Amino acid sequence: MKTLLERARRGESLADLETVDMHGHFGRYLHAIPDLTAEGLVRVMDRLGVRSILVSHMQCMSQHTHRGNEEVLAAMRAFPGRILGYAVVWPVDDDTRAEMEWCAAHGFTGLKLHSSNGFAYTDPVYAGALSVANERRMPVLLHAWGSASDFAAIRELAAKYPEASFLFAHSGTGGAEAECIRLAREVTNAYLDLAYSQGPRGLVERLTAGAGAEKILFGSDCYFFSMTQQIGKVLGADLSDDEKQKILSGNALRILERVQH
Repeated sequence: MKTLLERARRGESLADLETVDMHGHFGRYLHAIPDLTAEGLVRVMDRLGVRSILVSHMQCMSQHTHRGNEEVLAAMRAFPGRILGYAVVWPVDDDTRAEMEWCAAHGFTGLKLHSSNGFAYTDPVYAGALSVANERRMPVLLHAWGSASDFAAIRELAAKYPEASFLFAHSGTGGAEAECIRLAREVTNAYLDLAYSQGPRGLVERLTAGAGAEKILFGSDCYFFSMTQQIGKVLGADLSDDEKQKILSGNALRILERVQH
């Protein structure tokens, strides 16, 4: 039987893996993106054998969050089961619980928070949205670059909202591999997202060995990063096919099965 890496090198479809990309984006941003359409995103997924992707709108970094959520909803409706939505909320103007409830009622799967707006993830303004995510047992993706405040925030939120699954984005950045591993080992509902453009040699293997394959999630961060490159670093890692299957599919499916729509 051929390994997953051998199949990938031959250009064979890996659709049977049911890969789930837990970290994607959608919509316009400051830099040029060749194809902004949902159709273009799904074409890439089809080529790589990716079953589903969870996307947040680029407006997670600006005040037009509801407009962004509406665009994501249109993509979800165009490609049901393929494009899934992370709700985004704006801490300045939004009633974050009301916006999150609107998104949940329209079939969104999780919540994405981004720190570029200057608000801490633990700020009370986010409590409404996080409460909805907790009640519905949703994944919550937190943008992070490995700072001490990132780790403190996710530990605090994971304890306060134990039914939600917290995804620590860009795991291993900032020289914080060891702290990422401690987080995943010590916090039951915390997981490590692999989206990282630099791809240091051996990072996927070290995180998996330290935290356990069950706590690692595939995320590409497309359109910022290439989904092809990001999935390739998992397929090419010095791991067993069973570990790769957990990272690319099994762990994500287990998290998504918990969500109460």
